[in-house]
Amino acid sequence: MICKIPFKYFAFIIVLVFASSIFLISNSEIVFAKKDKDDEDKKEKDKDQLVVNAQINLNNVDMKNTKFIRVTAFINGEDFKQDIPISSIDKSKNKVDVELKTDVKNDIVEADTPDEFFVCAYQVGDVLKDYKSLTKFDCNEGDLLSISKPTEIELFKSGSQVYAKSQAVYAAHLNSNVKDPNSDKVKIKILAPLADKKGTEKLVIGAMIKGQIQSEVIEDVQAELDKSKSNTISRTFTFDRKTDIGLIQVGDRYHACVSGDDLRPPEGTECEKRVIKQFDRPNSLPAR
Repeated sequence: MICKIPFKYFAFIIVLVFASSIFLISNSEIVFAKKDKDDEDKKEKDKDQLVVNAQINLNNVDMKNTKFIRVTAFINGEDFKQDIPISSIDKSKNKVDVELKTDVKNDIVEADTPDEFFVCAYQVGDVLKDYKSLTKFDCNEGDLLSISKPTEIELFKSGSQVYAKSQAVYAAHLNSNVKDPNSDKVKIKILAPLADKKGTEKLVIGAMIKGQIQSEVIEDVQAELDKSKSNTISRTFTFDRKTDIGLIQVGDRYHACVSGDDLRPPEGTECEKRVIKQFDRPNSLPAR
């Protein structure tokens, strides 16, 4: 027996199918339009982004005993701190790229070549077992090579002497008769001499030691200079010796940067480095 569908129901089905098709087409157009707009917004935002690509050479990383790699950096007045689990790294490759992005222009400084920056990476394994040892690390300072294209910098590359130099200072201290004072703090005093830049209005000063980073903005440089009757701005940063990746030791390397548009020429950001020598008084470093 053949069931006949009344014409009015058949017409209703046709209208329903047609309406659904119109809805799907319209919805698809909205989705694609939104995607195009999102892509355009991303491209527009990326134009204002400064990119440093830190390339970590895995051939010189203890992939078996390392649990994560801590990356710290100071770029264009901004500080970075990022942990990369070893489990997330493709073991078939001989390097991992860490993309560090920040705004080309902020309230302190607008990036330009050849502004300076630094990136450090720490191989973190069994923290409890290795707590009092000198954590294996590498650091690299560089100049921004471009504002529109990524600047590349290498870490743990063959031939790097960064860790070896720190290790030599650490070993010499262990073999000396000098005992560490009973201190659980490390003070790092950063100096920014401004005799050649007396008109500087605003600065940011940053310091990093053993994967820990601190920074401070000096909103009114002129007021501070007038009050101190000096041509130098200084900041002392206090770090806990007990960090989450190990104990800060004599020989640990520390970095500092000073950023501000009024510092150029030569650069809007200038960086320097030294190694920790003492715990009973501040470790000083002129950063420009």
